[in-house]
Amino acid sequence: MIAAVGALVLAGAVGVVNLVILLAVLRRWRALEAAGGPPAAGTFSDVRIIDRIPAFSARALDGTAVTERTLLGKETLVGFFSTTCGACVAAVPVFAEHAERLRAAGGTSLAIVHGDGSAGGELAAMLGDAVDIVIAEGADAELSRRYGAKHYPTYAWYDSNGMVTSAGVGVAALRTELVAP
Repeated sequence: MIAAVGALVLAGAVGVVNLVILLAVLRRWRALEAAGGPPAAGTFSDVRIIDRIPAFSARALDGTAVTERTLLGKETLVGFFSTTCGACVAAVPVFAEHAERLRAAGGTSLAIVHGDGSAGGELAAMLGDAVDIVIAEGADAELSRRYGAKHYPTYAWYDSNGMVTSAGVGVAALRTELVAP
């Protein structure tokens, strides 16, 4: 009888430990989802080093027409942000610092914000104060897809010929990648 009670207590304790581990994993999963999700397995960024600036035509928030030709002839930093991404807001000051240093070196910066209501949102306003060009796109994220950005925040550096020189996903990647002098 004592052995049966001991076995039941042990089984209950193991069940409680399993429940605690499951809840911790679910909490981490939700945090990653709120931050735009983890990068795809085995990749650092969906923007590949061999890629060129894709052909596109869009309107910036200030009403100016923007095409891929607008970005050629100078080093360009492109950032992709989502209105549903908590990590994107944290990335704005770091992205803005890189954009400012790039502008001082003669380059330009472009931020693409996607999500319903992105044009009038807080994220677009924060970026508008910091970068040269801000484009808002709807939830279809056509421009982000053309560039190959699937996770947020994603960024890519392009040389003056429009070739990717580096790319990354997440705030940590933005902090380690520095603008060329």
